[in-house]
Amino acid sequence: MIVDRLRDHRATVLSSPLPSQKNVPITTATAASDPSPTPPTPPLSLADYAAKANRFDECRSAQGSLRTCWKSIADEVASLGQSGLNDRESQIEQLIRENGSTFQVDTGEGTQTRPWQLATVPIAIAEQDWGRLASGLTQRTRVLEAVLADLLGPQRLLRERVLPPELVWDNPRFLRVYHNLPVSAGHRLHLTGFDVARANDGGWWVTGDRTRAPSGLGYLLENRIVHGRVFPHLSRTANVRRLASFFGVMRSHFRSLAPHQNNNPRVALLTPGQGSYRDFEDAYLARYLGYTLVQGRDLAVRGERLHLKTLGGLLPIEVLWRHVSDRKCDPLELDPQSSEGVTGLLRCKRGGQLAVVNSIGSVITEMPALIPFLPAAAKLLLGENLQLPSVATYWCGAAKERQYVLDHLDELVVRDAFAVNDTRPVIPENCTADEKHALIQQIKAEPNRFVGQQRLSHSVTPVWHQERFEPWHVSLRTFVLQTNNSVEVLPGALARVSPNEDLLSNSPVQGQLSQDCWIVSEKPVDHETTLLKTDHSTIVLRRSGAELPSRVAEHLFWLGRYVERCESIARLLRTTLARLAGEDDLSELPEMSRLVAALAAVGQLEPDYVIEGLDGAMPQLDSVLPSSVLDTSHPRALQSAILSALSNATAVRDRISLDAYRIFQSVHADLAGTKRNVTPNVSRALERLNRLITHLLAFSGLTAESLTRTHGWRFLLLGRRLERADQTAELLLATMTRPIADEVGMCEAILDATDSLMTYRSRYLSLLRPAPTIDLLVTDETNPRSLRFQLNDIQQLLYDLPTDPGRVALGADERLARELQHPLLIADVATLTEVNSSGKRAQLQQLLELVQEKIPLLANAIAGRYLIHTAPEQTLTGDREQTLDEPLLPPDESQG
Repeated sequence: MIVDRLRDHRATVLSSPLPSQKNVPITTATAASDPSPTPPTPPLSLADYAAKANRFDECRSAQGSLRTCWKSIADEVASLGQSGLNDRESQIEQLIRENGSTFQVDTGEGTQTRPWQLATVPIAIAEQDWGRLASGLTQRTRVLEAVLADLLGPQRLLRERVLPPELVWDNPRFLRVYHNLPVSAGHRLHLTGFDVARANDGGWWVTGDRTRAPSGLGYLLENRIVHGRVFPHLSRTANVRRLASFFGVMRSHFRSLAPHQNNNPRVALLTPGQGSYRDFEDAYLARYLGYTLVQGRDLAVRGERLHLKTLGGLLPIEVLWRHVSDRKCDPLELDPQSSEGVTGLLRCKRGGQLAVVNSIGSVITEMPALIPFLPAAAKLLLGENLQLPSVATYWCGAAKERQYVLDHLDELVVRDAFAVNDTRPVIPENCTADEKHALIQQIKAEPNRFVGQQRLSHSVTPVWHQERFEPWHVSLRTFVLQTNNSVEVLPGALARVSPNEDLLSNSPVQGQLSQDCWIVSEKPVDHETTLLKTDHSTIVLRRSGAELPSRVAEHLFWLGRYVERCESIARLLRTTLARLAGEDDLSELPEMSRLVAALAAVGQLEPDYVIEGLDGAMPQLDSVLPSSVLDTSHPRALQSAILSALSNATAVRDRISLDAYRIFQSVHADLAGTKRNVTPNVSRALERLNRLITHLLAFSGLTAESLTRTHGWRFLLLGRRLERADQTAELLLATMTRPIADEVGMCEAILDATDSLMTYRSRYLSLLRPAPTIDLLVTDETNPRSLRFQLNDIQQLLYDLPTDPGRVALGADERLARELQHPLLIADVATLTEVNSSGKRAQLQQLLELVQEKIPLLANAIAGRYLIHTAPEQTLTGDREQTLDEPLLPPDESQG
C-alpha cells in the first residue's frame, strides 16, 4: 500500500519545532565607560553566521566549513562589510521600485499589491549538485508528459488500476473536452515548473508539480537582472551559469511550434489582465521575449484561425502561450462565464491551426493527489524507477491512507486533492480545537477531496536581515523546457526564503522574500553564449502601427487624459499655493477668489469656498490646500488622477519604455508614498508639486522624442489634447468670464497656471492685459496651450487614424471636432474680451461653455468608433461627463 511505502520517509521529512530566533549580534560594542580606543569591527564572514541545528545548510558543510561554491560570495561579503551590504540592500529596493516589480499579497480580507522582495545575498548551489537534481527533473518531466498523454488518451493507467478512477472522474478540473486534443510538436507539456526542497540529509525532494502555466519565471529573471546590476563584477567572476541560453532555446522552440512554419510567426502571451496576480510578470516576460501581450478581448476566431484584433484589421496568431486557467480558455466549450479566453479557441486547436503552450487540459497532472501514484505510473509507462522522491503524500480517498492522515494530523499539512492554489493549505497543528474538529468532519464527509502531506524540513541559507546574517529556510521553484528532441533544465531557480518554513508551502508569488539562485560552475562559463545558432532568416521591413489592439489604444488614450489632468491640477495648485506663501495679504490679491473658484471647479476644494458668506466659516486655505495634495478620499483629487495614470501605464507597460514607466513609479512613490505622519504645509506641498510637474514634463519629453508616430502615439496624444482643452476651458470659465477691477494679477496667475507666462512676456513684456491673455490661451494656433491648438491637433490626429475605405462621409467624431474647431477659427479676440451690461464677457463664456459641452461628446464619439467594444461604458474618475473608464477585471482564481 501507499502508506507502507511512504511511512519509511517520515524520519527524513518530518520537521522539528522551529527554534527561537535569538538576536545574536555579529560584533560586541565596546562599553561606553572603557576609555581605550574602539577596536576595529571584525570583517563579516559567512562562515561565522549563526547556524540552525540539525538542518542542511546551503552555505556551510556539516563540519562548519564554507562550501566551495560560496567562496566568491563570501569574499564579496567580507570586502563590503555591514555598511556595504546595507547599501546594496537599498540599491536592490530602489531598482525594484523603479522597475515596478510587484506581487499580490493575500491579506485575508482580499489581495494587496506590494513591491517584489529580493534578498541582498544570493543562494549558491554547486553545478555538480545541481546536475543530479536536473537529471531527476528531466525524468520527472517525461513521466508527467506520459501520464498526461495517457489520461487524455488511452487511459491505460485507469484501466490497469494504477490510478484510482476517482482521481479523474471526481476531479472538477478534468473535462471530457480535453480528451484527444491535438498536441504540438508531439508534446503537451512544453514549460513545466517543480517546487523542490532539501531535507536534513541534503537530498532533493519534489513538493509540487506545476504543469498548467507555472508562475515565477519573470520574477526569477528580474532577480538575476537586479543582482547583476548591484553586483556586476561578482556575477561575472563567480562562474555563475547564465540564464540567457535557456530563454533563447525557449524562444526558438515556441517559434518552431507554429503550424504554418513561417520565419517569424506571431507568438502571443495570453494574460488574465489587470488585477491578476500575473499582471507584472506577464508584461515583463512579453517585453523581454518580444511577444505580443494579449487579453481575451484582444482576440477573435475566424474559421479555424486565431487573430489579434487591431485598429488596422485582424492579424493571425500562430502560437499562444497561455497564462489563463484551462477552463477559462474558451467560453463556448468550457466556462461560459469566462471573459479571459476567446470563443472558438478549441476549434482552432482541433483544426491544427494554433499551437497552445501548455496544452489545454495540462492542469490535471499538477493535482497533489497524483503524487503518491507517480512511481507506479513511471514504471508502467516508461519502465523506469522515479529518480527524485516526492514529499510523502496520502490521498484520503483510500481508507488506510485516510486513517493515517486522521491519526497524524499534527504532523501533516492538509491540501485540496485536485487544486494547488485555490485554497491555502491547512496546518492542523496551528488550528484551534474547533477548527481541527471541523477539518476532520470535512475529511470524513468528502475524503476524495483531501490529501495529507508530510511537513518537510527545509534546508537553510544565510539571509541578510536587520544588519546581520540569519539562517532562513529555503524552497526552490525550478523550470524545465521540453523541446522537440531534448529536455532543458533552467540553470537556476526562483528561491524563496522565510524564517517560518510553513509559509513556504504557499504560492511563490504570495509574498515570501526571494533570492537569486546561482548555479556555480568550477570553470568559466563564457562559452555558453555561443551555444545558440544564429538565425539568418530574412525579416520584411515595414512601418508598424496599425497592429495596435483596441484595448491598448484605450489605455493609452486614458493615460494621456490622466497625465494631462495631473499636470493641469498640479499647476493650478502650485500657482495658488505660491500666492499663499508670498508676502502679500490675501486681501491684497484680488485674483485669489477666482483661483479658489477654479480649484473648486476641478474638484480640489469644497464648493462652499466659492459661496459668498460661507467662505469665512471654512478652514484656512493654507492648511486645506497642502492637505489636498495628498488627499486620496476624493475621486477628483490629484492623488486619484495620479493613481489612475499609474494604473493605465501599468496596463500597457509592455508598450511604453521602462524610462516612461519609471517616471510614474517615481511620481507614485513621491506623492502616494509620502509619510502620513508628516504634517503637510505650504512649503512641503510646493516642493512636491514642483517634483510632480518635473516628472510629468519628463514623460511629455519622452513621448515627444522617443515614441514612434504610430496609432498608439496618436491615442495618447488625443487623450492629452482633449483633457487639456477641457481643463483650460474650465480654468478660463472660472477666472476670466467675470472681470475683476484689477486683472493684472489674474492674468499673471492664469498664464502661470497654463505654462504660458514666458511666451506672453516675450511678446508683450510686463504689460499684462486681458485681450492678449485671451488670445494666447484661446485663439492662438501657435501656442501648444491654447484651445485652438488643441482642436487643430485633434482634427489632424483623427484624420490620420484608420478609416473604413468604403466610407465617404465624415464620422461622428470628425464632425464634432470640426464643429468645435470652426468657432475658434472665426473667433474675434476683441469680441471675446468685451464686457456686457451684466459685467460678463458673454461671448467668451458662450465659447468656453460650447467647448465644455462638446469635449465629452467628442471623447464618446472617439471611443464609440475605436474603443467602445473593448469594455462596458464607464466614466472618467470623478468627472462630470459619462465616458469610458478603466476596465475592471476579476482576478484569476488559480495561482500557479
